Amino acid sequence: MMERNESRKYLQHWLNNSNRPLLIVGAAYSGKTFFAKSLENEPQLAAIHYCTKIDPESLETGTILRNIAWQLVNRFPNLVIPKLASVTFLAHQNSALHHFLIKPLQSLPIPKVLSFILIDGIQKEIIPLINQLTKSLPSWLKLVITSRTLHDNELKNFDRFVVLNIDENPNELIDFIREKLPQIDSDCVFECCQGSWFYISQYSRALNANLLTLPSTSRSSNDDDLFTLSSHRCNFIPNGVSALLAAIECELPTHLNLYLQLITASRRPPTRQRLIAAIVLTANRPTNLIESDLHECEPILECTDPLILNGAWRERFISDNECEEGHTLWAQFIQRTGCDTLQTLIEFAYHLAHSGELHYLDRIRILREFGADMIELKCPVFDYMTTDLLVKAGAVILNQRQQKHDFVFACTSGDWTSVMNLLDAVSIDELRSGLIAASSRGHADICKLILQADPHAANYVDSQQWNALRSAACNNHDNVVDLLIQNGVEVDECGEGGRTALRAAAWSGHECVVQRLLKCNANVDKQDAEGRTALMAAAFMDHANIVSILLADGASPNIMDNYGSTALHLALSSGAQTSDHNETVAMLIKGGANLNLEDMNGRNCLHIAAYHGDQNLPTIIDFIQNIDAQDHNGRTSLMLASSQGHLIACQQLIEHGADTDAIDEFGRTALIIAAISGFLDVCEMLVSFGADEGHKDNDGAVALHYAVAHSDLQLCKSLITSTTVQATDTRGVHPLLIAGQRSSVPIVEELLKVGAPIHLQSHDGLSPLRAAAISRNEKVLKYLLEYLRKNGEKLELDELDLDGVPLIHTLLVLRDRSMVTMLLEYGASATVRDSHGRSCAHIVAQLNDLKLAAIVRKYGAEFEARDEDGRTPLMFAVWSSNYKICHYMLETIGVAPNAADYQGATALNIAANNGQRDIVMLLLRFGAEPSICDNLGRCASDVAQLAGHDHIRQILKSANGSADSSGFGSLPSSPIQQSNSKFFLQQRNIGSLKSSNNSHGITTKCNTLKISH
Repeated sequence: MMERNESRKYLQHWLNNSNRPLLIVGAAYSGKTFFAKSLENEPQLAAIHYCTKIDPESLETGTILRNIAWQLVNRFPNLVIPKLASVTFLAHQNSALHHFLIKPLQSLPIPKVLSFILIDGIQKEIIPLINQLTKSLPSWLKLVITSRTLHDNELKNFDRFVVLNIDENPNELIDFIREKLPQIDSDCVFECCQGSWFYISQYSRALNANLLTLPSTSRSSNDDDLFTLSSHRCNFIPNGVSALLAAIECELPTHLNLYLQLITASRRPPTRQRLIAAIVLTANRPTNLIESDLHECEPILECTDPLILNGAWRERFISDNECEEGHTLWAQFIQRTGCDTLQTLIEFAYHLAHSGELHYLDRIRILREFGADMIELKCPVFDYMTTDLLVKAGAVILNQRQQKHDFVFACTSGDWTSVMNLLDAVSIDELRSGLIAASSRGHADICKLILQADPHAANYVDSQQWNALRSAACNNHDNVVDLLIQNGVEVDECGEGGRTALRAAAWSGHECVVQRLLKCNANVDKQDAEGRTALMAAAFMDHANIVSILLADGASPNIMDNYGSTALHLALSSGAQTSDHNETVAMLIKGGANLNLEDMNGRNCLHIAAYHGDQNLPTIIDFIQNIDAQDHNGRTSLMLASSQGHLIACQQLIEHGADTDAIDEFGRTALIIAAISGFLDVCEMLVSFGADEGHKDNDGAVALHYAVAHSDLQLCKSLITSTTVQATDTRGVHPLLIAGQRSSVPIVEELLKVGAPIHLQSHDGLSPLRAAAISRNEKVLKYLLEYLRKNGEKLELDELDLDGVPLIHTLLVLRDRSMVTMLLEYGASATVRDSHGRSCAHIVAQLNDLKLAAIVRKYGAEFEARDEDGRTPLMFAVWSSNYKICHYMLETIGVAPNAADYQGATALNIAANNGQRDIVMLLLRFGAEPSICDNLGRCASDVAQLAGHDHIRQILKSANGSADSSGFGSLPSSPIQQSNSKFFLQQRNIGSLKSSNNSHGITTKCNTLKISH
């Protein structure tokens, strides 16, 4: 998935600098959901919810809050969420939100890192919920929402929000176009897509599925010159989403509208099997034909099972009137298959309500026949039309007094009266869930009632591994803890997860509860399923007072968890820089922590402290046996500190004797590691302490190889010496080669001043000049050319690489017009051939690029040139079905239409073989002779017949006015098939030379640099 880097940067800046929520707006299909999905792996994203009309439940308050809460529980395991009934969220939204989510969040210790919740695609139904969340969420948990562009009156609901208009950055959309549609001019697509990311994605999928063909320019007689052709270059790209959908629809099954209506009308996305069954039963279509049709429709589906339409296809039949047929068919299907559940009956009512086939009284009668008059509804269902029809059919909507109260909600909100009234009517599971909820809120009187009704409820552990004691301990309710212990609760009872009440209280920092549990003989060293103890939990959260209490009670500081970490490892890994943290570390060391113990990665406490730049590093060093101890990757503490740019930590380690030239398993030193990440101050400090700038890692690279990739002049200056500028790695790559691709002119200039080898090629034959050109580093290329010219050196612009490809050909394939023009202006030849005899004219003919053709023609390209098989550029263009360049060469340049290759085939033979009617007609119009025979005696009509193109054969016979010839044999071969050496672009790691503009099967092989981090 493509990164939206600019939007990500904005989001990160907002997260770190603003105390207001964020609203991301954009037009329909402008990539908002795409951006939201790209954030799913963002470390600071605590929860994400997608609102979508295709799943109406996703817009319900209960669904949204439950989904968010479930994700928050996974992130914050000590979050106690009560199990509230769905009707509670409808009847008591404000109170339910407060007790279900806000109070539990407020009970947590403040995390060290800010987090955010993202709700994508908000609708007007959930604006009240959004406003409540905005007012209620704790300051460390921020809110991000996305929405389609809002009117001014709608924006008033979000006056507290910072607004990011995602449409305002066209560069991200252009990058997306280049990634998804590299074979089409990005400017044309940008103009036609009208800002829609869906358009780009759907167009790409349609091309891949052969529903659409690559666009060509206008073929009218008005296209007589290059500029007219260029001005019409977008004529055959669908203009806008509607035009794209119309073009695709022509290639889809004739019953498409039936499928779209059924999928759209379904209350939730139907399974493939259910849709097929409905169509078979109501539309009498055979199963095999439906399966075939659905397979053809897959390019317009977001998901194939259940069936979810992609993007704008969902809105094809958005109004009830447009979808009536779909609702009618679903109603018929349910009526024939039966309503075996209440849910199915309500769904039946939904489709009847939106169907226009039956009279309203008939719908009521049918629903009564299915038992609608027996239904009691706790709340309105689906929408007004459905609810109204059900009520007319005899269903009853209970008022609030008639409904059974939510017992768990009563427990969590402290409603003693409701709990008393419901106590005898609730199930055992509700009783036990209610006890956990009451315990988490400190309602001791309600806990007493439940324990009197069911003493065993105290030992119940729910699916999230919470019991009443752990719930009370985590939330600092010592009165409930006392009550539960007095009722005989086992203090170490914890369920399968192994997380005891003591561990929960220690993590939360509740001193009184910890002391109470210890007095009741809680096992101070009991480990959970991950091997973590209460001491580890307190140490990680930097609760120094709790650490002191636990150590005094005999807690062992050297127990290891499942990952080999001790309490001190975990304390140091928090990255905190507070007085509480320093006190915690000191307490653990004083309590007997062994700082030389290694975790599963072979890292001791010094490694961890160095990696995080911990303030306690000098103290820790005094307890370490070997300051240069290496982890399982061979990294020392100095290397780990340098990898994160911790200057002070690096200084402290060196001053205590750390080896600056120690190497890891990759042969890298602390200096190389700092250079890889671009930490200038660390590099300068290491060099000042005598680090070896000329040391090579296992790939043969010195620190300068990595530094030049950062475009940081000062960083490079700190590492440039007469030795390092000449250093080559195992592939013969030297720093100037990398700088040619990745750096700025000042860095290249600095390298050359110190004697960097401008002519030295890598083992792949890549020179700095070629590296700059292929990487489209125009400023560096120009500087290198001027440098060579100024010093009177030969430019050698027409030199072939190891694959026999001249640089100008490579740039043509990359479609970089400015670089091509620059190279030609500096003396590159437009007539230069590759190892297969192909000229620049051959390349532009296959690329179908008129602007490039005009450029190389201006500089003397030969459009009658032949390759090693005698093929002309016109033949190349015909093979590639490139009408516009054929027209340009015939009309503007006046190339000979009857030239034959060494097999005797003409351009007309090739067009006949390929069945290209338009090109055949074009060639005939410009004088192509149908009677010319190849070396096997075949004329163009023979070739057309052999290839099975009877329509072409008839055209040629009419033009020729004579019978076919008699020679039959193999068809003429494509010039690309004849050549075993295609152009291709090889991409590698840091030195990769990327191009997303390659098209029509032409690719260029070029030399690359590779440095693995």
